[in-house]
Amino acid sequence: MFEDIRGAASGFVLRWTVLCGLGLASGLAVGLGLAAPVEAVVGMMLVTPVTLALAGSMFGGAQWLALGRSPRFTSWVGTSGLGLGVGMTVGIVLVEMLGQALTGEPMRLLALDMLGRLGGLSFVGAFAGLGLGTAQWLALRPAAPMARRWIVLCVAGFGAGLPAGSLAAELVGGLQSPVGFAAFLGVAGLTLGVFTARSGAAIAAGLAPRRAD
Repeated sequence: MFEDIRGAASGFVLRWTVLCGLGLASGLAVGLGLAAPVEAVVGMMLVTPVTLALAGSMFGGAQWLALGRSPRFTSWVGTSGLGLGVGMTVGIVLVEMLGQALTGEPMRLLALDMLGRLGGLSFVGAFAGLGLGTAQWLALRPAAPMARRWIVLCVAGFGAGLPAGSLAAELVGGLQSPVGFAAFLGVAGLTLGVFTARSGAAIAAGLAPRRAD
């Protein structure tokens, strides 16, 4: 019986991690691809949070699949989109405002040198994880009150994932190349998946129906 439990947990961890990588990569790719039509509808000021919210919804959808599409998490996809959209947008704005305050010139995160970009991405990732983790925790509370560490894990996962993805991108052509950008997104999502997989497995196990003795 214990071997079956360990096997199920290992299978969940692998599925969760892979789906996190695929979900973030496909979500941000679709979101950025729709940036132009989104801007035409909502305007330049809102295009970033809206496209990031679309990306977050796809990312949350991938995680929801890993959780077995539980009806107890009906708000998971929507809250994931809202949390990632708000959190990452705030992180990007704060980094660029801080850079402009320090240098006196407009700053763009991806235009920084390697060290500055890694630091900026860690900061943005922490805010993205804070927004995503808080929103998902609110969705988790009614069904899985044991997930109190979820916010911390999301902050750590995204805070490490975005700079790790940036380093991976440099090995295959940089962020400006399609392959490099895909590596950036995939590694960032996989890193978050690794950080949160064990807690996700515990949540999924708590949702599983208990067999009668």
